[in-house]
Amino acid sequence: MALTNAQYNQIMHVYDVRRMKDALHLEARKKDAYQKLPELKALEASVRAEAGRTLQLMREGQKEELRNLKDHIRAIGEEKKDLLVRNGFPADYLEMQYTCPDCQDTGFIGGEKCHCFKKMQMQFIYQQSHLGRIVRTQNFDHFDLTRFDDRELIDGAGGKTNRQYMAEVRNLLLDWTQNFDERHGNVILMGNPGTGKTFLINCVAKALMDSYHSVIYFTSTDLFDSFSRALRHDVEEQEETEDAILNCDLLVIDDLGTEMNNSYTTSRLFYVLNQRMVLHKSVMISTNLNFRAMQDRYSDRIVSRIMAEYDYIPLYGVDQRLR
Repeated sequence: MALTNAQYNQIMHVYDVRRMKDALHLEARKKDAYQKLPELKALEASVRAEAGRTLQLMREGQKEELRNLKDHIRAIGEEKKDLLVRNGFPADYLEMQYTCPDCQDTGFIGGEKCHCFKKMQMQFIYQQSHLGRIVRTQNFDHFDLTRFDDRELIDGAGGKTNRQYMAEVRNLLLDWTQNFDERHGNVILMGNPGTGKTFLINCVAKALMDSYHSVIYFTSTDLFDSFSRALRHDVEEQEETEDAILNCDLLVIDDLGTEMNNSYTTSRLFYVLNQRMVLHKSVMISTNLNFRAMQDRYSDRIVSRIMAEYDYIPLYGVDQRLR
């Protein structure tokens, strides 16, 4: 779900407007050139007249005459360019000028999305993600392992220092993003505040968005608030909110457990997790809770679903924000 239908239509509307402007600008340049160089109009009339003969010669199979005619049309074209240049105009002044010459403002090249289409698509993906500028600095390229302790071994990490362990976590998540289409799956990051959970989430989000996957980020509080706000508006907005949450390629729920705990949030959480499992869509969760605390807070259905369907990655160490 890299783009919704509405987003795709918005992009295609941009191309429609571009082509309309291209044509209007060409007509304005022609008017300008014809006023200053009347002989140009005569040359263009000659080209149109000769071009009209090509179809007839093709039907009659007169290949030699057709070649001669095409050579003559090319010669007239060169004469037009020479006339323009001699009078201070660019040689291509009477040709269509495109915003993107590669796709000629259609958005596609040979049935494949042009680089200009992908750029606009990326802008929509980033806008939809709710992450904005933060992933410019919080990404795998800015992952600084030296921030993690490399002196003491940590319990539960297989005899590794926190730096060694975090290098493994980074590589694991980087590999997951690089093979996302084949693996999908779900991840839950557990650890105390400041151990790197949100930073890792942002690393994953940017890597996936840069490969044109749709990612939507919510804190747990914002996720449930978005459902509540949608309920207060019309049905169409409710459907759009739910569609985005359920169908994006990766849904991120950061700081699970910080939201107000009640029957509404619990039922909504189960609904989201269950529906995305049914749709084979990935979820990435971070939480300060351990599984025992989650069992005290949520229903058995939610906790058992997470324990069975999610890859569990514990994080260790001191609060990096205080270092």
